[in-house]
Parts: sequence; C-alpha cells; structure tokens
Amino acid sequence: MTVINTSPAIHLHAVLPGGLGSLAGLIGEVIVPWEVGQELAAGHAKDATWQEIQSLPGIHHRSHRVAVHPLLSAQIDMGEAAVIQTALDEAHDAVILDDLKARRIAQTLGLQVTGTLGILLQAKQAGLLPSVSAAIAALEKRGMWIAPALAAKAVHLAGE
Repeated sequence: MTVINTSPAIHLHAVLPGGLGSLAGLIGEVIVPWEVGQELAAGHAKDATWQEIQSLPGIHHRSHRVAVHPLLSAQIDMGEAAVIQTALDEAHDAVILDDLKARRIAQTLGLQVTGTLGILLQAKQAGLLPSVSAAIAALEKRGMWIAPALAAKAVHLAGE
C-alpha cells in the first residue's frame, strides 16, 4: 500500500482519467491518513476531491489521528508528517509526497518516494494517461508550481 498526501491527492484526482479511482489500479491500494482527510475536507469549498474520493475502491481513509513523532511535526506540516508516520507505523514502504523537504525525510527513513509527476509518468507508461505534458499544463493552470527543469525532465522521460 502507498500513503498519499493532500496536494498529490488533489492534483492527481484532477488530471488522471478516472481521478484517484484509477490510482489504485495503477499502484495498488492507497491510504489517506486522517490528517490528510481533514485537510481535504477543509478545502472542500474550493475543490471537490474529498467528496468524490469518499467511496472509491482501493482508497482507504484512516479514521483516527496518527501519533506523529515530534521531530517530524517540527520539520514539516502535519499532513506530510502523518503520511510518513503512517507509512512507518503500518509498515508500508511507499509514499506520495511533493514537498522536497518531506521527500528527503521520507527517503532518509527508508521509504520509497514518488510525487505527482512520478505518478503521471507511471500512468503514461501504463497507457492510462495520453500526455504528460498536457497533464502538467493542466496542473500549472490549476496553480501547481512545477520547476521548469523538472517539468522538462518529466516530459522527456515520457517520450514527448
């Protein structure tokens, strides 16, 4: 199972054909920590992700807070810390995080890390996503900042 953070959940739900419903078919079952669910629910006026993913197969919502180690919560926001702590506590080896500092911490703790663009590349390779460059453009239009060099690398890796 893979544990997902708020921003990747919102972004992937917006650009993957089938939204997060297709994510479980692509990478296996996905866990949404309680803290991430709370962040998604708090933003429901701006984005419908939380309502739309409530009953998707393969998406598991945790119903309780995770006891986040103070060293994690002191360095990164609570959603990211909960993703890492959930993965560690439940012995899941993979997380989906976009924040660079959170990604580095997760890697240091031995977790496999991917982000929104990594999932887009996997979706393209699986034939689920027709164009990584179009998905990146859509994400940027929605307000996601992607470093130009990173976007160019993803487009190149996608063979576009």
